[in-house]
Amino acid sequence: MGLKKLIYLTADMLLVSFALLLAFLLRFGADIPNEYIPVLLFLMPSAILIKITVFYISGFYGQLWPYASLKEGLRLLKGITVSSLILLGVLFFIQQSDFPRSVIIIDWLLTLFLVGGSYFFIRARKDIFSSPPRDVKQEKVIIVGAGEAGSMLVKQMQRSPRWGYRPVAILDDDLSKIGLMIHGVRVVGSTRSIPTIIADYPADEVVLAMPSAAREERRRIAIECRDLGIPCKTVPDITELVDDEINLSQIRDIDPKELLGRKETKIDLKDTIDCYKGKTILITGAAGSIGSELCRQIVDLEPERVIATDISENGLYHLEEEMTSWLNGNSKVLFNIRVMDVRDNYAVERILKRYKPEIIFHAAAYKHVPMMERHPIEAMENNFLGTRVMIEAARRHNSERFVLISTDKAVNPTSIMGLSKRFAEQSVKVAASEGGNTKFMAVRFGNVLGSNGSVIPKFKRQIKSGGPITVTHPDITRYFMTIHEAVYLVIQAAAMGAGGEIFLLNMGEPVRIADLARSMIRLSGLEPEKDIPIKFTGLRPGEKLYEELYGQDEAVSKTRHPQIFEVGSATNEMMLIELLSELEAVVAKGDGLNFASFLSQNYLAPAA
Repeated sequence: MGLKKLIYLTADMLLVSFALLLAFLLRFGADIPNEYIPVLLFLMPSAILIKITVFYISGFYGQLWPYASLKEGLRLLKGITVSSLILLGVLFFIQQSDFPRSVIIIDWLLTLFLVGGSYFFIRARKDIFSSPPRDVKQEKVIIVGAGEAGSMLVKQMQRSPRWGYRPVAILDDDLSKIGLMIHGVRVVGSTRSIPTIIADYPADEVVLAMPSAAREERRRIAIECRDLGIPCKTVPDITELVDDEINLSQIRDIDPKELLGRKETKIDLKDTIDCYKGKTILITGAAGSIGSELCRQIVDLEPERVIATDISENGLYHLEEEMTSWLNGNSKVLFNIRVMDVRDNYAVERILKRYKPEIIFHAAAYKHVPMMERHPIEAMENNFLGTRVMIEAARRHNSERFVLISTDKAVNPTSIMGLSKRFAEQSVKVAASEGGNTKFMAVRFGNVLGSNGSVIPKFKRQIKSGGPITVTHPDITRYFMTIHEAVYLVIQAAAMGAGGEIFLLNMGEPVRIADLARSMIRLSGLEPEKDIPIKFTGLRPGEKLYEELYGQDEAVSKTRHPQIFEVGSATNEMMLIELLSELEAVVAKGDGLNFASFLSQNYLAPAA
């Protein structure tokens, strides 16, 4: 037994003895009748033995009382009551029927007061006498949400001043709560009066404690705080909480995607599970942003096996670590990691011959536009010829479905990267037109939030370092969706496809990148240009001012899924086959700058 437990136990023995003696004195006065003195002398050690034993069994000495809750208080009441009832039973056993039972009741009350009070004091001392470390600045915080999450957050802030939060007011749109107190902090108004509240209760930041609130409501509050120049943070969504508990380490910045105004598609994979259940699925580019998310979502569709391939062995190592933890040994899905270069016919043949995948998601691609302008041969070899290699291998091994992950940069391409994906799309169209057992299709979409090398992580780093934020052009716009949503829709489209389709995901409205930069600066509690400058650097080689989702020669039609469209165009299949064959030969003989010039003169559209 530790020293602290021993101290608690010794203190309880003294308090139990004192409570019983005091009960006798209160019942009989200073002159205790002679006939009851032997009873007192017998009950004293009995009370100590019985009560300390019950307290020990009840776990009094294994509890961290400074962090006790109502649950522990009820356990304390139960332990003291049970021990008093046992003591009463002892009186019956020694046949003291004429002994006043009121002594035991008084003893119960005194034990509850003395023992229970001592533990309550230990618990209360942390809240009453705790003070923040001198080197920790206390940030005044307005909490939005007077529900369970808000109450928990206020309590945690008050109990842990070392985190540097001091709640000064609470907002809630339930008018019946306004004026009430939560742990001593008043609910002062609704979220519709944020400017007035902030004027009356100056705060350093606002924290949204509304884990289950609608995205639109969170976005409205975040934008209003941004416009007022006060940092706005949040606690995780209810689905992210562990055991529905919130702690101060979970307070985080508002995700910039909440400022984009895009409502995410409701995720429901039940309709597609039959397409993937029991199948062997191969994913190329599995270590990338899209490929790794495909792995995460597809394992939930009960395939027999997932083969994750990539040329990056380091990326595959991290993916394997993550997926091992993700599957946690409970899944029946076989998950295999394989290093594979999609340009290598022999490597591709080895993998497909061994595993015979029914479904192939081809996500392997070079994607950085300016870098691929400097490496045109590599872009064409990987994105175009690599796709051709995978198509032929899928056909040879009778895969059921082949799904190319494409991009809006393939529409009227002005860059080598976009052109390589354009030719990849056309290769899929040609493969589908040639018939066979494999259904070939492509899924086209724009930028995904948070992907490797995307603009939002870059802006966060630049703000953290004090700026400037670099934007290529004041009017440049891009389409955005989350990785999670994009991959979900890819999986849906793949299950729907009959072969030959180029699917287009609903990307919503384009976002002006300069506006996104300003929003992120204000969300950090800073002012654009004043605290963090924005520097316009000019469009980079191959970069478009405005992205397009479909070309003028393409028609867009609806599918049975409201967020997925099909892009159709009149195509001369024979001419396309000849073009791709000639291009394949040209790529094989490419010589850097001359090759880039050849592509630019013959295939690239003028920069927007």
